[in-house]
Amino acid sequence: MADFFDLAIAWEWEYDRDFVCSIDRECQKNMLSSYLIYPANLNETLNLQAEGKIAFRMLFDRASDTNPKFHDIIHFAKRFPFKMVNEVSLLPRAVDKATMHLEFISNGINVPYTIILSPWQKNQEIYTMMKLSDFKKLGMPFIIKPAHGGGGVGVVIDARTIQEVVKARMEIAHDKYLLQEKIVPVFLGKDLSRKAWFRVFYVCGEIIPCWWNNETFIYNMITSDEVKKYDFSELHDITKKIADICGLDFFSTEIVKVKDGRFIVVDYVNDMCDMRRKSRYPDGVPDEVVGKVIKRLVRYVKENAKKD
Repeated sequence: MADFFDLAIAWEWEYDRDFVCSIDRECQKNMLSSYLIYPANLNETLNLQAEGKIAFRMLFDRASDTNPKFHDIIHFAKRFPFKMVNEVSLLPRAVDKATMHLEFISNGINVPYTIILSPWQKNQEIYTMMKLSDFKKLGMPFIIKPAHGGGGVGVVIDARTIQEVVKARMEIAHDKYLLQEKIVPVFLGKDLSRKAWFRVFYVCGEIIPCWWNNETFIYNMITSDEVKKYDFSELHDITKKIADICGLDFFSTEIVKVKDGRFIVVDYVNDMCDMRRKSRYPDGVPDEVVGKVIKRLVRYVKENAKKD
């Protein structure tokens, strides 16, 4: 008979260690059993799963996106009833920026003016996919980004020419591309020092908005007083709507407030949130936010992990 663990966490990024170990400790505080899966014990874990000796009630996967072998953990986990934090079958749709762009428009979410181009491998003639008048609507400069991926890979933030579009599409020839107008945030406060650019975390129903600078990558916690002062309630409403659309349990999104008062979503669904702490890394997430994420994740495990 298999030994069941309430939560398994698959990870391999060295900077995830603190986050993962903190979740592990929080599980112990809540009398939940946890099992950490990392490269050093991956084969051993797969063997134990294959032999039916261990099973997981819930799996939090932070490794299979970079190491395909971790997909085998999911394969064996399916032998028993279990739940994933971010159901793997939902991810292809959720992380496709072109798909989410169209879904957001259909659901009344403000997004940048965008032209979606098919992959270079399928259509190399750009003028069959857009009119010159549509291209001019982007303004100058504009942004070029692939439909998949993160961390700025393949993104051109100050593009001005068709030649740059062609070059970008050739670099990641199998992916769709988005050409987007560049969104300019309003500045808030008496001294206009607050750039209204936000990264908002959604974690199992809880919404945590942060000030975020897209140039310095520095976070700051948004206080409850600031939510009221600047009327940021719409950040919560938009993020909840995104969660309903994508179906994920844990993700972040980027939202910008512009001069006319609208909130515009500029980066749609980031499923692999970087949870390095600000106390250790200048561009990390505020420690209070990391703590809230950890506590909510563990409560979610407690709410959903069924006992034998």
